[in-house]
Amino acid sequence: MPLNDPGAYDRDPQDQMDDRSSEEMRQEEKQERMSAFVAGLAAEATRRVGKRYSIEQRWIEDLQQYHGIYDRETLERLKLSKGSKVFINLTAAKTDAMEARLWDLQFPTDDRNWSIGPTPVPDLTDAAEAALSQVDEARDRANAAQAQGQEQMAAGDANAAQASEQEMRAAETEQNMAQAAADDLQEKIREASRRSDLMRDEIEDQFVGCDYQSQARDVIGDATKLGMGVIKGPVIGSSAGKQVWVKAAEGDGYELGNAKETAPSAYRVDPWSFFPDPDVPKVQDGSGCFERHLMSKTMLRKLAKRPDIDKDAVRELLRNDPSLGTIPAYITDLHDLTGQTDGTIPATYQVWEYTGPVETEDMQMLIEEMRDPEDTAPMEDLDPIEEHHVRVWFCDGKLLSFGRHPLDSKETIYSVFTIRADEATPFGFGIPSIMRHPQAIINGAYRMMMDNSGLSTGPQIVINKTAVEPEDGNWTLQPRKVWLRDDTTSQPGVKVFETFNIPSNQQEIANIIAMAEEAVDDVTAQPAIAQGEQGTGVTKTAQGMALLMNNANVTFRRIVKNFDDDITTPVVRRFYHWNMQFSEKKYIKGDYEVKARGSGVLLVREMQAQNLLMIAQIFGDHPVYGPRIKHGELLAAIFKAHMIATDEITMTEREYKQWEQDQKDSQDPAAAIENAKMELAKAEMDLRREEMDHKTALHEQEWAARKEIAGWTYDAAMEKAAAALNMKREELDARISGKADDNAHKERSMAAEIAMKERTGVSSGGAI
Repeated sequence: MPLNDPGAYDRDPQDQMDDRSSEEMRQEEKQERMSAFVAGLAAEATRRVGKRYSIEQRWIEDLQQYHGIYDRETLERLKLSKGSKVFINLTAAKTDAMEARLWDLQFPTDDRNWSIGPTPVPDLTDAAEAALSQVDEARDRANAAQAQGQEQMAAGDANAAQASEQEMRAAETEQNMAQAAADDLQEKIREASRRSDLMRDEIEDQFVGCDYQSQARDVIGDATKLGMGVIKGPVIGSSAGKQVWVKAAEGDGYELGNAKETAPSAYRVDPWSFFPDPDVPKVQDGSGCFERHLMSKTMLRKLAKRPDIDKDAVRELLRNDPSLGTIPAYITDLHDLTGQTDGTIPATYQVWEYTGPVETEDMQMLIEEMRDPEDTAPMEDLDPIEEHHVRVWFCDGKLLSFGRHPLDSKETIYSVFTIRADEATPFGFGIPSIMRHPQAIINGAYRMMMDNSGLSTGPQIVINKTAVEPEDGNWTLQPRKVWLRDDTTSQPGVKVFETFNIPSNQQEIANIIAMAEEAVDDVTAQPAIAQGEQGTGVTKTAQGMALLMNNANVTFRRIVKNFDDDITTPVVRRFYHWNMQFSEKKYIKGDYEVKARGSGVLLVREMQAQNLLMIAQIFGDHPVYGPRIKHGELLAAIFKAHMIATDEITMTEREYKQWEQDQKDSQDPAAAIENAKMELAKAEMDLRREEMDHKTALHEQEWAARKEIAGWTYDAAMEKAAAALNMKREELDARISGKADDNAHKERSMAAEIAMKERTGVSSGGAI
């Protein structure tokens, strides 16, 4: 009841009591609804913990196998049999090898395992190509119309020429419009690419800030050992957990203050504390995820410093100590695994974090309960058809924090990676589980070999106690021991001592071990060649080795693709969505597409390096294809494929252009002029030589023509003389042969002299 109400003191006290009772009833009803909501979440969390008990038992077996430890039942059985307890641990080697291969492939030191680019680029590129085609077509029409108009003008058809000119102007206008559209599209393509590069750099900077590579490596380690690795993000880090030194408000000193983190981060989630919906194979298909945080009182106090945590609820929790019954069962098993069996496990608070959908009425209640009292904005209407996602923290029936889903896309903030997927649950199988049976065969075979070796190294001795007894009364066999034989009890033909040799079956057992080791390589998809071990009969050629390695990576490529699809792509996509939604940097925003590069680029890096070198050698100096190649980018790609830092040994584009300019500036101008003069003189000499050769060829052709004409004239005269004298051609030739040779010789001499004068010019007298 407000104090400034004029009728406040005129109301009946009974009405005031009724108002207070109604308010108290509404508060009690709201509290009951809140308690019921939190209890429902706690019941669901308990159900999921119970359903995953068998999975956790398998994880314990996986870790025991990874550390080379027998389970309790097997160990007790071996103790009773007094046999060998040897454990040949191939599981750790195969698990570490898979983990290292994925590490090295997904997170190289000189490249990213993801990329991001604008989605409209292909459409814009096609539109730009179409616009450029329109430019070419309009230019062709304009040129054709201009040529046609010129022909019609020359023919005197003025009307047709005017029509052709109008058609030409229309084509030029269309050409200009198409060129402007093409330029605009090209500019959009360049702007989209520039913005996508800025978004890529922004996300990469955020990954560096939260040490994403280290978190993802831990995820790979969890997946290889247990079968499931979990990463969470984007989330805003807690300002209470990080302190930095800042400059003091007064003076020149520094003081320790809390850092306010606003950049998104990604964190690895412990699989033991992650409880997705166990009834679906994919996390994104389930009804929300629970994450369990085991906290001491100190950790709970740090949690209370977060602005979104209810301080009063934390105070109520701190008034009571955590119960020992809240310790998860797997904690004891992990302590036994590492040898910490003293049983001193401190109790912790189980703080639950739920991320997922809630009903519309629950969403309405949470908004009314957790909204800021000073917030007077009207309550928004919630549509029951839409799914409402929240993030809720609770512990021991108390609601600690409530917030809406951080992303408008409502995409789950958890990503799960499995080495081998499970068809029914999202937990998957790790390397220890995959090679469980081959490892058991190897251990059993080695134990048999050790037991058989111990029995077959010496004979089994049988002693007739009725016929002999030790002198010292001790029946243990020793060197130079004295035995006393009783002839009265000994039977004829019965030996006092007999020996029996146990046969050695080492070769047969070794064959079993070899087959089991081959089975390990097969079931884990990690043959020896894929781990750098070249077996017998392996090809020695480079091409053959490349084909062999490619075939050996077929199954491994599937695992890499799983990491790309389950971790890299969704995590980068969620960071992109976060920046689009919350970032204040407008210049990085756009419509982009995330692409993982692990299975498509990084896995075939060795083959890619060979292909790049081949392209550089074949097409680098090609007169047609060479100018189309970006040689700087090609060189950088070659170095990246060989895992060499490009920026350390190659010049940037700006440095290379500066080097070219320096080379031009360093050239001597005088030397350049002299070289030009020499080239000009050489060109003039070549021209004169070509002219002289041309004149000589003309004179030779003229002399041949004259000689041919003289022959024709001679033949005609001879035929005429033969007819006149009525003589045979042979007789006439015989008479004048001598004279004809003289005339021919004179004509040839005269022609040669004329040609020489034309070539060298008329002499001015004197002798040479």
